[in-house]
Amino acid sequence: SSGINAEWPLRSGFEVDMGLKDDMLSMGFNENRAERSLRAVQYSSLERAIAWLEAHENDPDIDDPLPPSQGHVLGSASQDSEVPVLTSGNCEAEPVKTLTEEEKAQKAEELKAKIAEKKKIADAKDREDAILREKIRRKEGQSLAQMREQRQQDEVRKLAEERRRQKMEDERAKKAILQKIKEDRAKQEEERNSDKRDSDVKPVTPVQPKPPQNYNECKLQIRLPTGKPIISTFKAEDTLGDVAAFIRDSSDLDEFSLMTSFPRKVFQVSEYGFSLKSVGLCPSAVLMISKSSH
Repeated sequence: SSGINAEWPLRSGFEVDMGLKDDMLSMGFNENRAERSLRAVQYSSLERAIAWLEAHENDPDIDDPLPPSQGHVLGSASQDSEVPVLTSGNCEAEPVKTLTEEEKAQKAEELKAKIAEKKKIADAKDREDAILREKIRRKEGQSLAQMREQRQQDEVRKLAEERRRQKMEDERAKKAILQKIKEDRAKQEEERNSDKRDSDVKPVTPVQPKPPQNYNECKLQIRLPTGKPIISTFKAEDTLGDVAAFIRDSSDLDEFSLMTSFPRKVFQVSEYGFSLKSVGLCPSAVLMISKSSH
């Protein structure tokens, strides 16, 4: 820190030469630094002001604005008089070598070179900082772009899932409606059929058993082995033996058997004495003739 107190009072016995500031301005120093350095050395000499600037050129507040000075402005002072340099605490008198015009110019150039170098370094640092900030900005921009893209993908995926879920729900609802329609139609059809059955049902009249009929005749269709039929009417009391005798008289068959086709039954010779009525051939029947092997 430059340690300058802008309110320092001028020491008694010293005169302020306002031409010193003009000299420093003519040497290329800006007004702020010229005023700051001269205040620091109590306007004692140009040489001390330049020496102070060399010692404090890297102070962070070297270029901060100065408040207006409230010191006393006196007449001109002799440049050859020896003036003590102010230090923090005690003020000790120290002789200062008077600089020639060439030395003043050299000091000024050296200070300007240091200032320029410092500015160059600061500019380079600013450029590096700018590049770094740009890299950070681009990286942040890329991150933001990636975040936006990811968010958009998430939104598209969520929208697709929502559409798929809605489609499944619509399909389930459609199936439920079709099933309900099918069930309603089946129920209506069942009700119609039930009503139709009820309308078709007629009172059942109990069947009265027919009184047994007394058949006196039996009409027989006799089929010969050749397939030729013989139709004849017999009395109900005639026997199977009478039918066998009729067949012998009506054909050239001597040995044969009598049988019915349905239900199939072959009559034995022992049954030839039974009446046609007793063997169930009345009132009509079909008798099949088959040649006997003996």
